[in-house]
Amino acid sequence: MRSTAVLLVAVAVCTGGGSALAAARGECFALAQGLHAGEFLTAEMAQAIPCRDERPDLPLAFDRDAGAPVAKEDLPAGTYLGQIALRPGSIATAGETLQLVIRHGPVIVEREVRPIRSLRAGERGFVRAADGEVLAARFVDAGSAE
Repeated sequence: MRSTAVLLVAVAVCTGGGSALAAARGECFALAQGLHAGEFLTAEMAQAIPCRDERPDLPLAFDRDAGAPVAKEDLPAGTYLGQIALRPGSIATAGETLQLVIRHGPVIVEREVRPIRSLRAGERGFVRAADGEVLAARFVDAGSAE
């Protein structure tokens, strides 16, 4: 499956950032959409709901590269997440096929690449082209590609 995400090679230093969206005291979340095993959980996938007395035992692991939880098994929409801190933004998984776009004046060069590690939108990282060449690039969320 081909991703519609875009990578840009940037000459200027990129300042990512954006603090994590921490669950405020008394605010809990549920999945707004289903999550498949191996997919990352981001703020856009959750909706605020009233807290329950239960403490969910979720099949989630934390991916340090992406700074986000990843599902160890499929989770249906409506799954109670409880109080959880989630950051917004798309995440490209390691090995996912992406389109690298290099712009220099009127010239645009595109090539298929794969991230070496998971990347969050706005982050710089390394990608590998089909010929084995490793390039530094910035992952740009498809919705904000320039």
